[in-house]
Amino acid sequence: MRIIFGGSFDPVHIGHIILARDILEYFKAKEVIFVPTYQAPLKNKHSASPEDRLNMLKIAIENETKFKVEDFEIRRKGISYTVYTLRYLKEKYREELYLLLGSDSFLKFHLWKESEEILKLAKIIIAEREGKLDEVREYIKRNFPHLVEGKDVFPVKIRRLDISSTEIRNRLAEGKSVYCLVPEKVEEYIKEKGLYRKVK
Repeated sequence: MRIIFGGSFDPVHIGHIILARDILEYFKAKEVIFVPTYQAPLKNKHSASPEDRLNMLKIAIENETKFKVEDFEIRRKGISYTVYTLRYLKEKYREELYLLLGSDSFLKFHLWKESEEILKLAKIIIAEREGKLDEVREYIKRNFPHLVEGKDVFPVKIRRLDISSTEIRNRLAEGKSVYCLVPEKVEEYIKEKGLYRKVK
C-alpha cells in the first residue's frame, strides 16, 4: 500500500515529516507520497510559489528512503482537485492507495469535488489530534453511512505537535527563528530565497 499525503506545504515543517513517518510505521506501508498542491480549492493563494514549495519538500525528504514527492498537481497547474490526482496515481501504481487527511480537512470532505469517486479510488486515513474522533465518526455516519471503519476509513489518533505553516510564516515575517521547526536545509533554502519576508 502507498499513502498519499497532499497539502500546501507552505512551508513543509517537522510536523509534516513526523506525521508521515508515524503513519507509515503504523500502517507498515510501502511509502508515503507527498503531493504539493498548485492551488488548493478551499484555500487562499499560497505564500510561496509552487516551485519553491516543491523544492522545499524535495529537500526535506532527501534522506527518507520511504518518502517520495509527486509533482503531478504542480505540472497540471490550475485548481488542484484530489480526484484527478488519485486517478493519475491509481493508473501509475495500479495498487491500493490510502489518502492521508487531517480531521479538520476530513470534516469538510462532503464539499470536495467528486468525493464519492475519491472513496472508490482510495481508502481514507484520518489523522486526529484534537479530541475529534467522536465528531469524525458522527460526520461519517451522517454523510457517508456506507463507509466501514477499519475497511474504508481509518481514524487514527496521533501525537500532538503544535507546529503549523501559518505560525512559521508569521515568525519568518517577524524576523524570528524557525530553528527546529523546519528541516535545517529547508531553513537555509528559505533564507537564500528570501521567502516569507514581510513586504515593506
